[in-house]
Amino acid sequence: MAIDYTVGGPTSNSYVSLAEAEAYFSDRMHSSAWYDLSTSDREKLLITSSSMLDWYVSWKGTKATQDQAMDWPRVGVITSDGPIPSDVIPAQVKVAVYELSLSSAKKDRSADGSLDGILEARAGSLLIKTDDGVYNSKPSTIPQKIWKILYGLTIKGSSGVVRLVRA
Repeated sequence: MAIDYTVGGPTSNSYVSLAEAEAYFSDRMHSSAWYDLSTSDREKLLITSSSMLDWYVSWKGTKATQDQAMDWPRVGVITSDGPIPSDVIPAQVKVAVYELSLSSAKKDRSADGSLDGILEARAGSLLIKTDDGVYNSKPSTIPQKIWKILYGLTIKGSSGVVRLVRA
């Protein structure tokens, strides 16, 4: 499948183009794993990383149109910097795709780990807590640094706290 990064497109499968990713990595330190990959594999990583963000992230707002394949662009997203236009993929989302792609080049982050679903386990006096599958329940899938990049765009911030504002 070819990469389709059309903003709001009905067949889009990536939030970024290969050219955008190449420009990002040309200025980033410690990105040699990206350059070790073929062009085809780089495109696959961008597609997979974009999809993973849509699978695991609960975004603020709603899709701009019902016909768009990806979750962005969105309407009703307001950050501390102001509203995000409904025809834009935010820079934070693009950076998250780049960084998730790079970290996925080294490890298959889409695969479930053997301890997924377990939040805590203790041997003395045996304590086992299961993970409820809510926010950041799969830290091996979406690294904490990605959640920090996306802070302000998700329903829950990187701290896992939702702010209540009374009118």
